[in-house]
Amino acid sequence: MKQITENSLTWVDIEKPDQKDIDWLKNNFNFHKLTLEELIPASSREKVEQFPEYLFLVMYVPIFNEKKRTTKPTELDVLITKDHVITIHNEPIEPLGSFLKKCKINGIREDCFGKTSGHLIYYLMEDLLSFAARQLVHVAKNIERIEDGIFKNIERDMIKEISFVKRDVLDFRIAVKPMHRILVSLGEKNKTFWIENDDLNLYFNDLIGDYERVWSEADNYMETINALEATNTNLLNDKTNAIVKTFTILSFITFPTMLIITLLQVDTVTNPVRNLPFDFWVIVGFAILTVLGMWLYFKTRKWL
Repeated sequence: MKQITENSLTWVDIEKPDQKDIDWLKNNFNFHKLTLEELIPASSREKVEQFPEYLFLVMYVPIFNEKKRTTKPTELDVLITKDHVITIHNEPIEPLGSFLKKCKINGIREDCFGKTSGHLIYYLMEDLLSFAARQLVHVAKNIERIEDGIFKNIERDMIKEISFVKRDVLDFRIAVKPMHRILVSLGEKNKTFWIENDDLNLYFNDLIGDYERVWSEADNYMETINALEATNTNLLNDKTNAIVKTFTILSFITFPTMLIITLLQVDTVTNPVRNLPFDFWVIVGFAILTVLGMWLYFKTRKWL
């Protein structure tokens, strides 16, 4: 458990909560029993619930998993009272560690803890959204690498890469999308929980603007990867069609040749080349003439 107190405001961060942590929350705050029960195990969906003395938020932070090459939503529970903000999570969340370091710096700490718990949650959410935006940097690099690969004639290798990036962006969107409902709900709770703080309305509206920029960037990446996938598919299809066309033409050229050679090899009395002194070369000549004839035919039809 980590704790920072300034100007009668306190932020408590609890990582991997156990029963001792739940007992501490029960003994020091007037949290509802059902709320405490939702902290262990993790909740199944995002929410913003208002109680007489506190707000309970369940949200998700997008965390990129390098091993699986995709973004996964990591749950973050937040309990907000008039003078406390308590964050609870089962896994390490990088922006919370960064926020803790920032809050130890004079000046920044005074800004974060200078007014209400609503202002403190604003600064915390702002760091979470900035972190979400940074999570998209690797997507931009992967898209650039895929674009280079597509035009280096390695379209088949890019199919798997495109699938990984597409899944990553989709998972990121799944993790981030519920944040909008959380931010809108926080703005609505300002009317009742913080008693219509006009200054706080501006802060929450700013958070919604930050969210929309993150969502727009993720949306642009999704459109880009879809366009690259379509381009890669078209190039691959063109290459496949060219190969099929080549083999088809070769088949149409060689089939009549093989047919003529087979017929001229039939051992019958009426065979025109039978017993000729140069029957082998006659057959070869017929084969060459057939190939040339078919080649000229395809050429005049502009199939070659």
